[in-house]
Amino acid sequence: MSARHRVVLCTLGGTIASFPHAGGPGLLPGEQSPNLRPVIEQLLPGVEITEHNLAQVPSAAVDFDLLRSVVTHAEAEVTAGANGVVVTTGTDTLEEVAFALDLMWSAPAPLVVTGAMRHPGAPGADGPANLVSALRVATDPGISDVGVVVVMNDRIHGPSQVQKRHTTHVDAFVSAGGPLGEISEGVVYVHTRPPRRRPVGIPDGPFPPVALLRTAIGDDGRLLPHLVDLGYRGLVIEAAGGGSTPPSWAQPLEQIARHIPMLYAGRPGTGPALRSTYGGVGGEIDLQRRGLVPAGLLDGLKTRVLLTILLATGADTALIRRTLAHPIRSSVSA
Repeated sequence: MSARHRVVLCTLGGTIASFPHAGGPGLLPGEQSPNLRPVIEQLLPGVEITEHNLAQVPSAAVDFDLLRSVVTHAEAEVTAGANGVVVTTGTDTLEEVAFALDLMWSAPAPLVVTGAMRHPGAPGADGPANLVSALRVATDPGISDVGVVVVMNDRIHGPSQVQKRHTTHVDAFVSAGGPLGEISEGVVYVHTRPPRRRPVGIPDGPFPPVALLRTAIGDDGRLLPHLVDLGYRGLVIEAAGGGSTPPSWAQPLEQIARHIPMLYAGRPGTGPALRSTYGGVGGEIDLQRRGLVPAGLLDGLKTRVLLTILLATGADTALIRRTLAHPIRSSVSA
């Protein structure tokens, strides 16, 4: 680490900034903010932190407008000389937050997303360790060309692969194919270096409503005919296996695809959306004939994030189809 590194810390709230309510059960985001500066100054003496509290909200209250503000603010700070950015947020939607930021982030500096599974007042609180590890990654020259990453429990995850797979454990976050790297004894190790994602862009206008529906046995799809009338501008189907829906869904989905873009992802959460294996009514071959677009390796949550941001930038169905057929990658470096 060089003599000085300036890191921008953007805080959004979540468990990492929550304490138990003094008058009863439950956590209140932002009721108190833990002072971690003494710990950071001791462990990372060469790091200067510029902190900005952009929100104090629980995970479920984070929206696309807030994330656009994070990107706009953080990119301005990098232009002004910051070497990296750390964003702290709640873990319940952290995988969506990180992927959305990755789609909009174009600065050469790394942006690291982290949080905590245990609040600061709990035994074994993981927030301080996660924050220190995130700061290490944000200031490590070896990670500068990766873009957006997630750091939790001393693992470094790619935003398109990371998933929260447990409600309470500190090792809740995993990645299909394994993490990109890890932090051990204060050293950042990068095991896999994927090509940098070229950003979709920062939308100027409003983010359109996009629905996410999961198939299940016995569901006759009675919600489907109403989605367009309700004002949804896009639809993502999290289909069984690699892309199967109940046969009763096929005709309503075809009707919807005539009006709004529609994508399907595999319900298991890992593995690609199939394209050419099953051809019966409601199978992926049939769905593509009816106008649905396979989401590649993305799970349903991230497919919805991608579709929302693409639509907000003015993309039509043809561009969306090209984006999913050829994932946006670039060799952008610092």
